[in-house]
Amino acid sequence: MPCNDITDTLKILLSHDDRLLKYALRKKTCGGEVGRKALIGKWLKDRSADEIIATPIEEVLKAHPTRSDVREFMVIKHFLAVRTGLEIMLGRISGGVKDYCKVARIEHGPDGMLLEADLSVQGMTDEIRACGNCATCGEKTSKTETRLVE
Repeated sequence: MPCNDITDTLKILLSHDDRLLKYALRKKTCGGEVGRKALIGKWLKDRSADEIIATPIEEVLKAHPTRSDVREFMVIKHFLAVRTGLEIMLGRISGGVKDYCKVARIEHGPDGMLLEADLSVQGMTDEIRACGNCATCGEKTSKTETRLVE
């Protein structure tokens, strides 16, 4: 029987000098991977949080070329999830109960800072639609990119 909960769980480990050590994106209810649990993890590893946040989606897609719309959607989904999680970790957005990325916990430890957050798949899908990469909506900038410029 398929799962009715379409929430994903994001985990990010950020070093003390704000570099991404690792992340994982999984389905909340069954723990199944979303594509792969760290689909673009090797590419993002050791980049600074500020660098990741400032990276345009086009650069991510150039680094991860694909002919499949599903694969492109997954790459963008992973990138936006990580970028949003990092924005929360750096205090740039709230990650509150009304946001599509809601903080479940943040911990500080010897390896750095750990974020666990729940992501509304509908909220992520809305963000991806708004990015303009699929050419279906005609918008050229994502909400996140607009927010960073303001």
